[in-house]
Amino acid sequence: MADASRGVSRGSLDVRILQDNEFDFQLYRSLGAVSYEGGTVGEILSLVPHIDCEDPSTWVKSFKDLATRLKNNALVVLQKGNNESARQEFLRAASYFRAAEYFGDPRDSKTRYLGMESRDCFVYAFRTTDIQFEAERMPYGEDFIPAYWIAPTTGGKKKTIMMMSGFDGTSEEMYFQAGSAALQRGYAVVLFDGPGQVGMRRFSPETPLRPDYEVPISKVVDYVLSKEDVDPSRLALYGISLGGYFSLRAAAHDSRIRALISNSPVTDIYKYMSAFVGEAINSPEDITLETVDLVPSEYLSKAQKLQLVNIMLRFGEVSMFKAFERMRDFVVGNAIKSIQVPFLAMVGEGEGEEALIQAREALDNVSGKSTMRIFKKQEGADSHCQVTNLPLSNSVLLDWLDDAFGATT
Repeated sequence: MADASRGVSRGSLDVRILQDNEFDFQLYRSLGAVSYEGGTVGEILSLVPHIDCEDPSTWVKSFKDLATRLKNNALVVLQKGNNESARQEFLRAASYFRAAEYFGDPRDSKTRYLGMESRDCFVYAFRTTDIQFEAERMPYGEDFIPAYWIAPTTGGKKKTIMMMSGFDGTSEEMYFQAGSAALQRGYAVVLFDGPGQVGMRRFSPETPLRPDYEVPISKVVDYVLSKEDVDPSRLALYGISLGGYFSLRAAAHDSRIRALISNSPVTDIYKYMSAFVGEAINSPEDITLETVDLVPSEYLSKAQKLQLVNIMLRFGEVSMFKAFERMRDFVVGNAIKSIQVPFLAMVGEGEGEEALIQAREALDNVSGKSTMRIFKKQEGADSHCQVTNLPLSNSVLLDWLDDAFGATT
């Protein structure tokens, strides 16, 4: 919805495959997961001729059909006892169902089906291994927070990273983003989706995002620290995209979190999201859930309409103006000074001026030892959450955390 070099951008990679900034970024996002068994280059690029950027349903169908084929084949090879082949295909299917879910209409139950298929394939993948794996439902009022515990089988107290995505990611995707890399380094990981996030909306579609995200995250911390094999002195929280805001809020109010990584740090969601949508926020007329589909295509594409619908639903409002007004409550504020633990700020130089401003604001205001890593275009990593170079992103993240916690297992 914006190409804002002075606002918030997806990144500066100038390789156009689908000739649409948002569709290309989503394609890079799926290609990035290839590094950690979340796809193959050939499978993903084979879909390109079938995708019409004017019709997001073609994206949905293409990724759904691919994911379904992989899931069905995984079930066949699993029955033959080929556990490793099944595991690999289940993981790719989980990633592709997530990609299909992204451009699905959140008002349509078929989109929820895609999300549940992603979750099921992810669980199937780990049922074929000996690694510690639990699909959890952490109590949260009348709802629950869906989460995964994945850990090495080695004994002793485990260093642990709680990982969360942001506005449109999922806990399954966080495995490909950073979870797999952390496991390879000997970390236990907890992947979770909080209120208003995609993974929790699959179960509780009426539960919106909340500004005091320290409340749901405290439930996750409770769960992690209830496990006898977790080392409470080596418990980190990693949040990406708008999870950069959620993670800052949590660390500012919960001293049990012993290290914090935000990629990138978001201190004010209203300013951040306003910079992302650009001129749309200055529309002379409000757009509502009832009228969004009536907006002529020359003003809003189908993909942009879906983005606005997601914004309204996630923030629990019925119109664009009300959703952005609600965002004004989402600020970290002076509480950020309470963060006294080691802090790593990660941001791409191609993410735009507002993203860099907020990252520096966080860096300057936390009270603990802080470090910033700005990813460069020449590294192929300046995109949002470094989706185009996840191995580099994870090397920075985990090297820093090894230093913060001590590299011993």
